[in-house]
Amino acid sequence: MKRLLALAAAATLALTAVATAGAKRPGAQESFTFGDATILGPVHVRGTVAQVHVRYSCDVGTHLWVSAKQSASRAIDPAVSAEGAGFGGAAAAWWQSHRGSFTCDGQRHVAWFSVDTVEPGSRGDLRRGWAWVQFCVTTDTDLSAVRMAWTRVVVNR
Repeated sequence: MKRLLALAAAATLALTAVATAGAKRPGAQESFTFGDATILGPVHVRGTVAQVHVRYSCDVGTHLWVSAKQSASRAIDPAVSAEGAGFGGAAAAWWQSHRGSFTCDGQRHVAWFSVDTVEPGSRGDLRRGWAWVQFCVTTDTDLSAVRMAWTRVVVNR
């Protein structure tokens, strides 16, 4: 588990450094994609679990990480997309998971992935507004399919 968290943190750090190099605001991201991954529609919150709908394709992959972070105002906030926002940083809410299943066979797949507050570091409540959503399929040493973007959050009762 610690190894997966460390890999996700390292991937996020590397991606943030690359993606923010050309950003208009220091530390801010509009979106980032590596490989073939797209977030489809809003994040759907139902109680203590939220669902992220993703289309992706990968040839290899051993680890999955899906994350949704929000500012206290639930508005787009560049500080939330900056490195460290989840680990005690600017994110008031951070739901994530490494527990989903995925398929890497070179074909396109569409699937729903769950995020919640079960994993260490997760906190707060996702509410209607905007979230910085990160979908990452990686190997032990490399990225396979990654999408990070501001995405609407809706609460379904």
